[in-house]
Amino acid sequence: MAEDYAVYVRVSTDKDEQISSIENQIDICRNWLERNGYEWDENCVYKDEGISGTLFLERPAIQLILEKARKKEISMAVFKSISRLARDLKDSLEIREVLQGHHVRIISVEEGYDSGKAGKNDMAFELWSLFAAQYSRTLSAGVSAALAAKVRRGEHIGKTPYGYDKEDGKLIINPDEAKTIRQIFEWYNQGWGYKRIVKELNSMGIPPKSARVWQITSIHRIIHNPVYCGDFVMNQFASVKIGGHKKQVRNPEEQWIIFRNHHPEIVDRTTWEKANNKVEKTERTKITPWNEFRGLAKCAVCGSNMVIVQTWKKKKDGSRSSWQYLKCSQYRRAAQDGCVNHAPIRYDEFRTLIINQLQQEGNELQLIFSSDFEKRRNEDLTLLHKQLQQHKTKKAGLLDLYLEQLIEKNEFEAKRREIDDVIKNIEDRIYLLENQVSAESSIRSAKEAFKALNNQEQDLYTTFQNLIKKIVVYEDGTVDLDLTFR
Repeated sequence: MAEDYAVYVRVSTDKDEQISSIENQIDICRNWLERNGYEWDENCVYKDEGISGTLFLERPAIQLILEKARKKEISMAVFKSISRLARDLKDSLEIREVLQGHHVRIISVEEGYDSGKAGKNDMAFELWSLFAAQYSRTLSAGVSAALAAKVRRGEHIGKTPYGYDKEDGKLIINPDEAKTIRQIFEWYNQGWGYKRIVKELNSMGIPPKSARVWQITSIHRIIHNPVYCGDFVMNQFASVKIGGHKKQVRNPEEQWIIFRNHHPEIVDRTTWEKANNKVEKTERTKITPWNEFRGLAKCAVCGSNMVIVQTWKKKKDGSRSSWQYLKCSQYRRAAQDGCVNHAPIRYDEFRTLIINQLQQEGNELQLIFSSDFEKRRNEDLTLLHKQLQQHKTKKAGLLDLYLEQLIEKNEFEAKRREIDDVIKNIEDRIYLLENQVSAESSIRSAKEAFKALNNQEQDLYTTFQNLIKKIVVYEDGTVDLDLTFR
């Protein structure tokens, strides 16, 4: 039966499209199915388009196939090749484990792999998966080599930096922007700080390349970017896979590949080195304060995150005391050109205020939302079951019309397929509702979170995340608290 199988196809890039298009993969799978006595059904095709085979968690189609396997809605999964399934050995084996664990037959047409015919000790799938993973690494190395060849020819890869334009793949100096770059280095080498440079540029009305105003981070990147003394650096960053997602990490400097005098310089090397050998204002190691409200506290004016800034004071005995304040991150980066300067809000006082409000809410809440949750879910289920019965009745009535020869066979089959699709959709929604996390579990989680507030000395980041949707901080220091259980 057509609905008993799933066909998985994937293409990650436009180049990939040329040699292994979606249509090509579908045709190959369709040919195998029809040769083996299966009825072809387009609705059994699941596509991941423009997604790398190394990003397992970001491929919704393969995740849906695994979910259908768990729900025993399919008995066979078909794909063109194991490299289409995954280019990561761990992911490939995990997919196979889920499918086989739910008695789903695995077919890889290109390799001729059929789990239904493979023995218990068969190593073919592991070997093909290993080859697919190695191909991904070889492809990455090949791309890197091709990019390095471009750089050796004097071409620029990546985003065009401020101060330059790109012509025939190579950097040429933009006179107006280069003048600003030279001014930034001159000010910095005269002892100006990042914030002072930002204020001056914004007051002069000089626009940055791709932002509304200049920010501290923009100036920091310019000062420390060797592109401005004519050098191009490759391999500064590497892509690593963490928890199914790719993340950029900075490589050690000894792994960098530096192409000196690669393109026209805007500042001479002596000026650039003077700026980058400059001793910062203080020799202390800056440690970013731990913010238990990160991602939750938002500026009411611009919507940016509220971050912590520290103020230090040196005592007579040589020791230092510090205070932590909340500031709008946009104001911190671009001063008044970015946002407003909030009234001083000490972090410890803000934390105490939020905890007190949460405790008061916890006492008053009584968690009445539980009955509302169950009531809404039961109402939805009742409606869906009613709709399901109506369509089943409609389907039975359709059969009567056909048997009484009141409609033609083609019309009967078309309408039956249409009703079957609606019934399947309703049954899926019923399944999801019936398997939602129960209100009892949510109540238990909320109670534990409120209880954790009693121990204020511990890190409450997770507690705040469980109880709070958002904290809006106004310019005068007042706050609005939006709770997840309100």
